[in-house]
Amino acid sequence: MINVEGKTVREIALAMPVTTRVFEEFKIDYCCHGNTPFEEACRNVGANPETVIQKIDGVLDLPNAGDQDSFAEMRLSDLVDHILDKHHVYTKDETYHLTPLMAKVATRHGEHNPYLIELKGLFQSLCEDLAPHMMKEEMVLFPYIQKLEYSYANHLNVSYPPFGTVRHPVNMMEIEHDEVGELLAKMRAVTNDYTLPAEACPSFTALYLRLGELERDLHQHIHLENNLLFPRAIEMEQIVFSPVVN
Repeated sequence: MINVEGKTVREIALAMPVTTRVFEEFKIDYCCHGNTPFEEACRNVGANPETVIQKIDGVLDLPNAGDQDSFAEMRLSDLVDHILDKHHVYTKDETYHLTPLMAKVATRHGEHNPYLIELKGLFQSLCEDLAPHMMKEEMVLFPYIQKLEYSYANHLNVSYPPFGTVRHPVNMMEIEHDEVGELLAKMRAVTNDYTLPAEACPSFTALYLRLGELERDLHQHIHLENNLLFPRAIEMEQIVFSPVVN
C-alpha cells in the first residue's frame, strides 16, 4: 500500500503522475491547492482517505503506470516547451471550437434547461481569463525562465528583469489559476457534474464530454506550472542572483 503519511497532494502527484487520475475521480484539488496534506484534501471533498489510497494502489498496479513523463527531471526549458506544445495549443484550439458549440446547445436547449445559459456565461468568462493569461506567460514569464536557465547553465551574467523578480509574475499567474479553478468548479456544479438530461442530443453530449476533457487538461496544466515550473524557477533565480561569498 502506498505510504502517504505526511505528504501533500502535490508531492504525491509529482512523484507518481498517474495518481492524478484518482484525484480527478474524487475531485481532489491537486493543482491550485496542491500543498494541502493528503488526508485533509480527502476530507475537503468528503472522501475516505483509505478508499482513495486503495484506488491509487489500483492505478499504480496497472501496466505502464510508471511510464509517464518524468516532469520533475526535465530541464525548465523542456518543461516550458511541453506546457506550450501540449496544454497551450490544446486550450486555445478547444476553447475556439467549443465556443460555437456552447452557443448552439444553449440556444437550442436553454429554454428547457436554463442552467445552460449560466454555463455559457461561465464558459465565456473562462475563455476571457485564459487568453490573456496564456499570452502573458508566453510573452513575459516563460521567455524569462528559459533565459534564466540558459544563462545559469552557460555561466552568463543575468540582468534583473523589469518586474524585479520572477516571484511577481508567478504570484499573478497563481492568482489567475485560482480564478480559473473556481470557474471550472462552478461549471461542474451548475451542470450537476456534467450529468446529461435524458433528451440530450449528440451536440449536447459532445459539449459535456469536451468540457470535462478541457477541465482535466487545465488541471494538469495548472499542476505543472504551480507545483513544478514556478517553484523551480524561483529556486533557480535565487541561486543565480545570490551574492558570491569569498
